[in-house]
Amino acid sequence: MSDKKKDVSKKKSKPPKGSSAKFRHSTLSMILTIVVVAAVVLANAAATMVFDRYPLTIDMTDKKIYTISDRSLEYVKKIATDVTVTVFSDEETYTSFNYPYNKQAMELLKNYSRENSRIKYRFVDIDKNPDIARSYNDVRPMDIVFETKSGEISRTRKVGVSDIINFQDRLVEGLSSSGYTVDSYAKNNLEGSQAAFVQYFSNYIQSSNAEQAFTSALLAVTDPKPVNVVFLTGRGELTEPEYMKTLLSANGYNVSSLDITSSDIPQDTDVAVICAPRTDYMQPETDKLEKFVSAKNKHILYFSHAAQGQTPLLSGLLKKYGVSVGQGIVCERDTDKYYNQPYYTLAQDISQTLKNQMDSNDPRLLVAQSRPVETPDTGSSEIEVQKLLQSSDAALSAKTDELVNDNVVVIQNAKQCYAALGTNTVTGSGAAVIGTSSLVEDRFMAYGQYQNREFILALFSEMTNKTPGIKIEPKVLQGGAFEITQGQKQVLKWTFIVIIPVAVAVTGIVVTVRRKRR
Repeated sequence: MSDKKKDVSKKKSKPPKGSSAKFRHSTLSMILTIVVVAAVVLANAAATMVFDRYPLTIDMTDKKIYTISDRSLEYVKKIATDVTVTVFSDEETYTSFNYPYNKQAMELLKNYSRENSRIKYRFVDIDKNPDIARSYNDVRPMDIVFETKSGEISRTRKVGVSDIINFQDRLVEGLSSSGYTVDSYAKNNLEGSQAAFVQYFSNYIQSSNAEQAFTSALLAVTDPKPVNVVFLTGRGELTEPEYMKTLLSANGYNVSSLDITSSDIPQDTDVAVICAPRTDYMQPETDKLEKFVSAKNKHILYFSHAAQGQTPLLSGLLKKYGVSVGQGIVCERDTDKYYNQPYYTLAQDISQTLKNQMDSNDPRLLVAQSRPVETPDTGSSEIEVQKLLQSSDAALSAKTDELVNDNVVVIQNAKQCYAALGTNTVTGSGAAVIGTSSLVEDRFMAYGQYQNREFILALFSEMTNKTPGIKIEPKVLQGGAFEITQGQKQVLKWTFIVIIPVAVAVTGIVVTVRRKRR
């Protein structure tokens, strides 16, 4: 009996057939599940660390408002100089102001930095860091300063909040008719605050100009051969071309002003602009100009005006380069060739040299009350003269004093010249003459339907051999772009790094245990 009981007990303690295989299988499954979950967690953590350091962004907006254009990208990637971009605000304050334009500007700035590691940006609160703010010239909250340093030389370019947007033409024209530009209005009426200007005229915002502004700033501070333009004053100039100065500055030129009656023209000046002086230069001032233009690759750009007096000394210097200003005012007979009055002419005969540097396929300029530009023979084979802008064949020049009563008294019936450039082929220096400063008056430069701006940029490019500024189409920011807050970003981060992997692990363990019990 005892032996039988022993046999029975032995049979009862023996594990069922196949149980060892099931146990090994379930254990292997659990281990495999743990390994896979651990791998997923580690992969997520590693990816998060990499993307925190080298962020990957995808612009899902329909107009790619956060994407750098190919033109800018090509230049940005070639920058071989360290650039520090200082945003004088904290990031949240900056991006929330004038939304969505400031938001778009910040995303573009971050993309510039991602495309070239030499471009670094930082946020500086002026109130908390007054010493840093004082090291720059007249910065205000939400200004952005682009800066490069080479030894003791520092080059900077400031971009304000009004520089990253385009206003509607009707606002620009309205300010111009009152004698203001955006900057001068802010300076004289809003204590110099561009932010206050943007808030006050926010309903007139038309599009974003952030990419143009940022790329132009980079051009200005990284160009190995910067072009310096000096506007000469001191002789009762009849025009103050503020818009022109802004245009040149935005396209990478270094712009300044100088009183010719009390200062010499700096040696590093490339172009000296004389904008319709009411009276002639004195001999010492003419001597300064002649000394300047006798050096290599220097140019004078002279604008005339219908209300000017006689300027024999200036005219004598210009004639040495085969250019001068004639008598009367240019008028057109054909109504298709003028705007309202025969002396508000529409000019389309542009030299091919300049036209090749203009973006518009069929450019047209608005030219008001222009004196005819003449090209007298200098008797020198070294002087080469180009007629840059001309009237139609049916134009004429008329006496100035008769235009008031619309009684045109003809001086000459012939094709007229509005602008010409005379160059010394040995030194590369010369003088350009434009028959009217109206070509660059703020109200005319502001008109989008005329290509006065393109013409001026092409002329400066011709005189200085500087590549024209990178022109980018403005971006209209309409509708709500898909945006998430910083808090939402953290929720998504922890969801994909921890919650989902843990949920997968728990599910795997539960399934394994239930299978084991079956």
